[in-house]
Amino acid sequence: MMKIDMIKYEERAGGEEYAEFYMDGIQHYYLNSLRRSALTEVPVLAIHDVIIHQNTSSLFDDVLSNRLGLIPLTAAPSEIDVLGECSKAGLNYETSVKKCSARLKLQKRGEKEGVTVVYAKDIEAVDKDSVQPVNGDIPVAKLGKDQEIDVEMIAKVGRGKDHSKWNPTETNGYKPLPGFYVKESCTGCGECVEACPKEILKMKGGRPFLTEIGRYECDLGQICTRVCPEDALMLAPAEEAFIYKVSTVGQHSLDNLLAASLDGLSRKAV
Repeated sequence: MMKIDMIKYEERAGGEEYAEFYMDGIQHYYLNSLRRSALTEVPVLAIHDVIIHQNTSSLFDDVLSNRLGLIPLTAAPSEIDVLGECSKAGLNYETSVKKCSARLKLQKRGEKEGVTVVYAKDIEAVDKDSVQPVNGDIPVAKLGKDQEIDVEMIAKVGRGKDHSKWNPTETNGYKPLPGFYVKESCTGCGECVEACPKEILKMKGGRPFLTEIGRYECDLGQICTRVCPEDALMLAPAEEAFIYKVSTVGQHSLDNLLAASLDGLSRKAV
């Protein structure tokens, strides 16, 4: 039977969330499918089209456009339905424009003295007020005296399989937990305990064992097995026990991200 426990959770700056899950009773290919679905199948809002009216900054137009496209955006579900209508194929044009896109603008001019930094918070919504950068302190460009940026942008809903700007995850991976086995030939010399660089092996009853925290900290480096004079230790990855680590960029809450990942996985399985 599969078992899932959240063992760590953090709320980070910029609306990001980070979590670690202990998963037991699951095959690695199922977990990898979930990981890939989070990367590629979750609908996300990002700047897709950039109309440049004026750009006299030191950045080329294409560099500026690329930077704008990589700024994470968030929106109220009532204005941009990134988990409902936008995940369906065959939308008519009117519905697609209304529910799956938003217009933004960026107008900034350099001061008479010094350098003016253009930040993500200078981006303004045109038709949907709730659309805004996840983190307003992301720098976009620097402007000298009388230099100017005047651009119009259209943000659209897409998926990470089409472009990395639609990837809603920052950390997204898993590792197997270690399986530590002691053979009968073990003499209890303790050399493995002394050699472990993470100090996660202990002795009990004359035999080494992996501590509880060691199950999560062990990196399967095999140092303990190599120093054993009797070749009595075996350290190998478990087949059905993993730590899954995932963090959001801020466009989705962690709950929505995982729900959308499972939804994307179920659609592909049909």
